[in-house]
Amino acid sequence: MPLSEAGTIGRRARLGVAIAALVCAACGVGRCTPGVADRSVVAVARARKIMVQDAPMSPYWLYPEGRVDYGTVDRLLAEAVQAATGTGSQDAAWRSVLGPNDRVGIQLDAEGIRAHDVLLEALIRQIMDAGVPLRSIIIYSGDETALFRAGFDLSGRAPGARVMASDDQGYRHGLSRVVLDYCTVVVGLCRLRVDAQIGMYGALANCLMSFPYVERERLRRSPEMLGEAGANSTLRRKNVMQVVDALRPTYRLDGETGEPQTWLYRGVLASRDPVAVDVVGRQVLLEGLREHSTADPCLAPRVSYLEPATQRYRLGNSDPDRIDVIRIGP
Repeated sequence: MPLSEAGTIGRRARLGVAIAALVCAACGVGRCTPGVADRSVVAVARARKIMVQDAPMSPYWLYPEGRVDYGTVDRLLAEAVQAATGTGSQDAAWRSVLGPNDRVGIQLDAEGIRAHDVLLEALIRQIMDAGVPLRSIIIYSGDETALFRAGFDLSGRAPGARVMASDDQGYRHGLSRVVLDYCTVVVGLCRLRVDAQIGMYGALANCLMSFPYVERERLRRSPEMLGEAGANSTLRRKNVMQVVDALRPTYRLDGETGEPQTWLYRGVLASRDPVAVDVVGRQVLLEGLREHSTADPCLAPRVSYLEPATQRYRLGNSDPDRIDVIRIGP
């Protein structure tokens, strides 16, 4: 190639880069991490009361601490998802992320302190209301034994949503066949809590349920790399919503007994951004830690995977200034 032509191409390339830089600056693209939306939305729906006490359907002698109000939990979930998607109704909210022909996987942690059954049931009902048949809903977790201990029927013959375990169905290219072959979209559901090994269990940690045991343990030993699970291209594409159970989150572990210390927060978190919802979830745990005088603020969970999830894996926003928190209720 003649030197004059090479020089012309070089000048054109530099001009193209300059124009692109000007466009990015004008649009504000340069202010955010490449591959991450400029802003994320996290909805936090709370209720003043989620327990019905000494009522005709919940007599004190049968429910001394009260019975969970199913209608209130269902409303909290609907409001959180609706706000997270920016839609006008519950049906429109779910239909904006999934359709009646989808096979919906509910990614559930059954190994630790799992989400409340009432919230799981509300999630299934609302997905069905969006037009998805019950048998097209799959509840899955990483370990078959954990699902069995949690009371789920793994036979496949029981009516209702199907239940599968990643280790039972097997893996291909390191990812659960439940995600690869059975689900077209995935909704994450987890219980917000502190974790002695990784600091906090939230939406990002819940992605471990789609990977083999060895991989789960490897990432738990290196928490700063936890975003690697959610960054899997297939799982990332199919993940459409993250729901975090904050009805009674675990804000700390007792240093002597290891028993969880819970807090009646009465909330549900929802977002399409797994990093942003974990950032807000950590703030909820810190709030619980501050409100209890017996808790030492120095025991606040150190969550090392949030910033790498943004900077290294481009999974979402970890900067609170780029997260719009929509609060519903008290």
